[in-house]
Amino acid sequence: MLDTNGTNVRTWSHSSTNKTGYSSYLLPGGSLLRSVTRSGNSFNGGPICGQVQKINAAGTIVWDYVYSTTNYCSHHDICPMPNGNVLLIAYERKTAAEVASAGCSAYTGEMWPDKIVEVKPTGATTGEVVWEWHAWDHLVQNTNTAKANYQISIVNHPELLNINYQPIKDWMHVNGVNYNPILDQITFSSHNLNEIYVIDHSTTTAEAASHSGGNAGKGGD
Repeated sequence: MLDTNGTNVRTWSHSSTNKTGYSSYLLPGGSLLRSVTRSGNSFNGGPICGQVQKINAAGTIVWDYVYSTTNYCSHHDICPMPNGNVLLIAYERKTAAEVASAGCSAYTGEMWPDKIVEVKPTGATTGEVVWEWHAWDHLVQNTNTAKANYQISIVNHPELLNINYQPIKDWMHVNGVNYNPILDQITFSSHNLNEIYVIDHSTTTAEAASHSGGNAGKGGD
């Protein structure tokens, strides 16, 4: 941390096996919140994280939370919230069978769609997911009437994600997330789809998986 004269005021040092994954944020009170490149993740690619830490001004780790399994893993950006919780971006693994069932006809194979989770720290190494949103709940396709997410018109559903638009394993590659406390909305960016999205955080998790509810009345669309 530098002051306005360019003088080094404080340094947080980490070992070569405990590298910062993507983002670091200075919190009120002088603590540092950072994503960590965790070893042993089931997911690979860049920048896969799988871990987040809060480090106080003295350099002591006060929260060391892992969000990584064989089915999901945090990556790229994080966002500290005014209530003390943290937003994480995460890949979630979908099998080739799940991809086909969702109406994807332009790609065969495993996919890693993104989700956003709000984690409440509950202990030195623990946290509770108190809210979550999944891109997989907001898909659309117009190629197969027998599969899920079918709509006659893609154009008439801009609130949904066309699963047949440039599908690959790392489909969306979300890499930035932020929170607007005034509107209670979350914004995030997709590198691969070249889009920025706004979703309603005032929803419950159940509403976030649906198409109604919340301040905007759109659920998680």
